[in-house]
Amino acid sequence: MTASPNPRPDPRWEPRSRYVIDCAGAHVHVHARSVATVLRIEGDIDASNTDLVAQVIRRFARLNAPLVLDVSELDFLGSTGLRTLLLLNEEHRQAQLHCNVVSGAALRRLTRVVTGHGLPVVDSVPEAMQNTHEFIHARRRLRTGLARQGEPQHKAP
Repeated sequence: MTASPNPRPDPRWEPRSRYVIDCAGAHVHVHARSVATVLRIEGDIDASNTDLVAQVIRRFARLNAPLVLDVSELDFLGSTGLRTLLLLNEEHRQAQLHCNVVSGAALRRLTRVVTGHGLPVVDSVPEAMQNTHEFIHARRRLRTGLARQGEPQHKAP
């Protein structure tokens, strides 16, 4: 696994940071956004490299910032890759880490067979960013409401 600056810009958005991590057949493009970190994965995920890809995702999950896993550009996703995505989703849920998975043809082929998988699948990165934005604002409203409940109540004159 190696990390290097991404030589070609991505026309879909302008991230603050752009790196490519080589995972032996899969490439993870890292885009730091204001709302979430987007990990766009290209290439193939199979039994030979699924552990490397999971290691990279876990590294960014440790930041405790929302994640978007964009697998829309994958050419191939093996059953071990899907199993790893499901495991990571459970880890993120237990850690209360907000995460969306942008679907693509490779993931859809497997999720047609494996129904009720529970992955938070969306159709695009903008949709994932909107979901993340709404999640953050809902959590802030909840925390503000809980904080107000803890304040002493004053009677109106």
